[in-house]
Amino acid sequence: MAKFKMIEDEAQLELPEYIDEPRYVRNKAAGYGLFFLGWLAWIWLFLPLITMLLWLFQGYTVYEQLFVMSAPQSSFSLFYLGLAIMVFILILLIWAVYNWLRFRDNERRAFPEHIQTEQLAESFQVDTTEMAYLQQAKNLTLHYDQDGQLEKFEVHQSLSSS
Repeated sequence: MAKFKMIEDEAQLELPEYIDEPRYVRNKAAGYGLFFLGWLAWIWLFLPLITMLLWLFQGYTVYEQLFVMSAPQSSFSLFYLGLAIMVFILILLIWAVYNWLRFRDNERRAFPEHIQTEQLAESFQVDTTEMAYLQQAKNLTLHYDQDGQLEKFEVHQSLSSS
């Protein structure tokens, strides 16, 4: 059984010359452009072809299962399949109407209670004048310590005049 170990000496690695050599990479834009064109060709040409082949295969499978393999006297027919689909759709519609009738005028989401500036200042551990200043600021940065406590804050002035 072979034992594997990490090779740390770069001289023992079998790396091609051009790795980590920026002088070998001259035109990145052309490389990215070819990469993009390749994916575009794949998406535009091959995916519709593959999709068409899968649709043909699926259609053939459905035809075989519904018409060829099921005999006319069997209980599984296209009529019963359509009837089952209609029953499931009807059940879903009844369930949707029931939920609409039950919950149409019932707003279960509650708005948060109004909090006083003193309570908010206490939760951030700042005084009320600083909290009022923070509430008026348009753009600010809050710095927290490792325990999630507010260490300091910075209020940034807006660059635009409006």
